[in-house]
Amino acid sequence: MVAARRPPRRWTLAVLLLAFVLLAAIGSLSSFYTDLLWFREVDKTSVFWGQIRAKVILGLLVGVGSGLIVGVNLWLVERLAPRYAMTVSGGRPQERIQQVLGPYLRPLRIGVAAFLGLVVGLQASSSWQTFLMWRNAAAFNERDPQFHRDIGFYVFQLPFMQAVFGWLFTTLVLALLLSAAGHYLLGGIRPQVRNDRIAGATQSHLTILLGLIVALKAWGYWLNKYQLVYSTRGAATGATYTDVKVQIPAFEVLFWVALICALLFFWGVRSRGIAVPLFSIVLLAGVSVIMGGITPAVFQRFRVAPQELQRERPYIQRNIDATRKAFGLDRIQTRPFPDGAQLTGQDVTNNRATVDNIRLWDPEVLKPSIKNLQAIAQYYSFSDVDVDRYVVDGQLRQVMISVREVDPTLLSAGAKTWQNLHLAYTHGYGVVATQVNTAAKQGQPDFIVSDFDQSKAKIPVTQPQVYFGEPPEAGPDYVVVDTKQPEVDRPTPGGDTQTISYGGDGGVQLSSMARRLAFALRFRDVNLLISGNITSQSRLMFNRDVRDRVEKVAPFLQWDGDPYAVVVDGRIMFVRDGYTTTNDYPYVQRIDLGDAARHDQSSAGGVHGSGNYIRNSVKAVVDAYTGKVTLYAFDESDPILQTWRKAFPNLFAPKSSMPAALQAHLRYPEDLFSIQTDRYTLYHLTQANDVYSRKDLWALPEDRSGEIQSQQQQQQTQNPVAALAPPSNAGLMRPYYLLTRLPGQADPKFSLVMPFTPNNKQNMVAYMAVGSDPDNYGEMTLFGLDPSRTIDGPTQVNSRILANPTVASQLSLLNQQGSKVILGNLLIVPIKDSLLYVQPIFVQSAGASQSATINTIPLLEKVAVVLNTDVGYADTLSEAIAAVVTGAAPPTGTQPPSTSPTPPTPPPGASATVQQLLQRANQEYEAAQQALQKGDLAGYQQHVDAMGKLLQQALGAGQRRSGATPGS
Repeated sequence: MVAARRPPRRWTLAVLLLAFVLLAAIGSLSSFYTDLLWFREVDKTSVFWGQIRAKVILGLLVGVGSGLIVGVNLWLVERLAPRYAMTVSGGRPQERIQQVLGPYLRPLRIGVAAFLGLVVGLQASSSWQTFLMWRNAAAFNERDPQFHRDIGFYVFQLPFMQAVFGWLFTTLVLALLLSAAGHYLLGGIRPQVRNDRIAGATQSHLTILLGLIVALKAWGYWLNKYQLVYSTRGAATGATYTDVKVQIPAFEVLFWVALICALLFFWGVRSRGIAVPLFSIVLLAGVSVIMGGITPAVFQRFRVAPQELQRERPYIQRNIDATRKAFGLDRIQTRPFPDGAQLTGQDVTNNRATVDNIRLWDPEVLKPSIKNLQAIAQYYSFSDVDVDRYVVDGQLRQVMISVREVDPTLLSAGAKTWQNLHLAYTHGYGVVATQVNTAAKQGQPDFIVSDFDQSKAKIPVTQPQVYFGEPPEAGPDYVVVDTKQPEVDRPTPGGDTQTISYGGDGGVQLSSMARRLAFALRFRDVNLLISGNITSQSRLMFNRDVRDRVEKVAPFLQWDGDPYAVVVDGRIMFVRDGYTTTNDYPYVQRIDLGDAARHDQSSAGGVHGSGNYIRNSVKAVVDAYTGKVTLYAFDESDPILQTWRKAFPNLFAPKSSMPAALQAHLRYPEDLFSIQTDRYTLYHLTQANDVYSRKDLWALPEDRSGEIQSQQQQQQTQNPVAALAPPSNAGLMRPYYLLTRLPGQADPKFSLVMPFTPNNKQNMVAYMAVGSDPDNYGEMTLFGLDPSRTIDGPTQVNSRILANPTVASQLSLLNQQGSKVILGNLLIVPIKDSLLYVQPIFVQSAGASQSATINTIPLLEKVAVVLNTDVGYADTLSEAIAAVVTGAAPPTGTQPPSTSPTPPTPPPGASATVQQLLQRANQEYEAAQQALQKGDLAGYQQHVDAMGKLLQQALGAGQRRSGATPGS
């Protein structure tokens, strides 16, 4: 009987290795397949295959090129190796290596070349965007002032040329090093012998490689000449006086010297000596050091520095002109703003639309209020609050709007089953909207859209289900809809839960077991395979965050950090602004875009990285019900966008196809305007002399919103203001939206505005606004204030409010243990020819339990209004304005002034305790509030004055007590 033949061992090893490779690759294959299904879902497969095509083409070209260059040189090493035996006593390591490697030289050579080609090709494929931009480059139709090349040459072509140069230079250096090592191992280089240490053929081979490297270096010098448009040597970015007069000629000389040296290397191949190559290297190095380094430095120090302005003036002007174009500052129109000294009641009446839309609620302050008052069910949450405008009751009103998102992680621990997390709690429901200028009872938000009756709301929503939005980060990675498990839709008034089944076309249909298997592997979740609730009609939704969706669809764009929700024709949609940016616009300083955008918590993940050019070229719209992604080419004149439209012809819809109802809700993006205002602090100056001297440099004011800080030793001062200090972590102010009628406008417009102050000063010098409505979108106007007058800036106004005795006294009482005072954003609102400063003041419980909802939310307690030097401080915006406006009509229901008794004083010889004085001050405060509610402004003021006197007495008594018993 013949024994069964065992398979060769090498086949067993091969099968095991193949199984290991398949297991390692199966995750990548499932991700690839499910990504393809996702791109099919959003109808953007051209992007999916376009990226892969570009990566493969670039990777193959670079990888094969590197492999061929290295492989051919290693083949030459083998062919040029000496064929005669060498007799060296004691034996040489090279001989032993040759004996070991001799039979494997060919596969080893191919393996090394293939490995390097693979590594270099994979690395190069990551530069697919640079490759596509070069391949589809559009013209800027603008030329740089030095070399007179189209700006597109620097943005699209020069970066690709530099990448090619870097690849070739690296590959040739690797080929040189590997060839030298191969010649040494095969005997072509023999350092141990006295004569002919380098074989003639070996020397010729290495000399040719060195000549090619030097010739390539000549091309590098030619490219470096164009890099000088980003030079930072002088007073401004760009080719400076030294660069133009010395550095550019030096690079041109080095170009020719490098070519001559390369020819000398090639000529040295015939002489078979090392003198010519050595001379070439010394010549190139010497000329490079002298002309490329020493001469420009000496010229800059002794010819330019002593008279820098005179030398650099035309080059600074180039920087000014280029910067204003690159950041869109050249489109800003300027006009004077008189800032009249008085504002009458009739002026307020004539601008009632502006006053009614002054925003008191800040998004970050309003979000916890909405979350506590409108979540209703424990599985709902609110991720963001956006500012927009809608027609409410026949009038255009500015509102705060937020989407009710589902967050099943908020369920009790026992309810967090796989079925609940992925099949039942799949979507949010509707929106919540509030008035911006009023508060409801007890300082709560005044809702105009709330609860779940969305179709009959003042902003009607006919498709309220939210499957795609801004879900919480800790939420599930995916949900499956249209299953046998009913989906939780909304609570009902009777206490039950209404359920639905998804009826849209969003998500990927799980129509086959292969798809279910692929998603099970992707999410490492076997339930997708074994769950009986999933049918062939079920649809799996992932990448549900609108930020992820638009970034995957267009990864070559930068994106704004704050998507905003809009209601258009009854449907909830999310809009996100896309930017085209570059780091290669000539004569413009490269800045950190994220720092210039002054990101806050709500805009995390926005525009970032280094850049010196930006355009808001794209508006991305995501349907909250279907997840459909539409990219509109909003700035169709932008050359970078034109380039990407050539690369992906079907990706962008034309601007003309955007519905008018959607255009009515577009906003000029905050990130872009923040960057523009940051650059404008210097580049409002248009003359080289002014930019060089920095004599009129502007700055952005500090943001003084946030929690007021309490001083610990209040008894050590008699000034109640010392008990209050502005927020300690004040950053720079970000722009804010207003629905207002700016000077020169007939009707209120939705604008994004920003004030400016002089550098190192706090008064205000200018006020910039940019339109967001369809008829004036992107129109920027700078309102210059009267330079002969000192006009308070935001920081000064904030200090004026806190220094007001009435404000300081009341806030000192409110800012006690158990509660905290929060200053809202200080808004500067133009009304007629005056600037009205408005700052809301909120009070929030500092340590209340979560069950006490009314105490955990910030309540709008007061509104402070400043006009010129007058401070109005009241419960409502109307009352605060009436306190500072000349001839303003009193609020409805105002009663005749009533007298109020002065605070009683202790009898002679008696001394009231601090506690008694504070109790009486609190009584005066309550009486003042009652008078204010009745409209008795005179009585209100008298009670406030009495309260201030009592606080002064309490502070004095506390100090005397402290002096009598030190350390108590």
